[in-house]
Amino acid sequence: HPVIYTEGIVASSFNMASVSDNQLMYTFRPSWAAGVNHWRFGRDGRNTELALAKLNYLAYRYNGDRSQANVYLHGGVGVVDAELGRRDTREAYMVGLDVDWETRTLYAAAKHYSFHAPALADHSMSQLRLGFAPYEASFEGLQTWFMLQAMHVHEVEDRVMLTPMLRFFHRNVLWEAGAGTRGEWMLNLMVHY
Repeated sequence: HPVIYTEGIVASSFNMASVSDNQLMYTFRPSWAAGVNHWRFGRDGRNTELALAKLNYLAYRYNGDRSQANVYLHGGVGVVDAELGRRDTREAYMVGLDVDWETRTLYAAAKHYSFHAPALADHSMSQLRLGFAPYEASFEGLQTWFMLQAMHVHEVEDRVMLTPMLRFFHRNVLWEAGAGTRGEWMLNLMVHY
């Protein structure tokens, strides 16, 4: 949920052993949200961390009778700090694209983010999610989803990580838990205010 209702705040935390994405965003117009974003990429016991001021834009929204779809654009500027034998802080920026489509029982989403900093290896993250809900929940009820996530993080993983997961959404809280096919855990939390 990169952009929610006007004057809404989203706090989210996406966590795996090799990557984390934590952000706090404020939607100040129907199609715009701004905030702060922290990323961590880990490989071979070393971390690369980015702290960014971020802007999200809802470029397109489709609301049909039985489905909805969204296209979001992302941009951010900040600093990167890499443990490459010594700590080295440099300027950094990121760009990204999110696309999703869902009905009350089917879900598909794709995203790609690129992170850039001078003198450091560029990182990128691509993710595809497919899911289904075993029942149609009421708007106020507990929504349950079974999902499969395929993710590749360039400069962190050599292969695509597959992660089956469960997603739950109740009122203003979304949480997800899963374990990758190679044993990597995943735990995510998002709260709307």
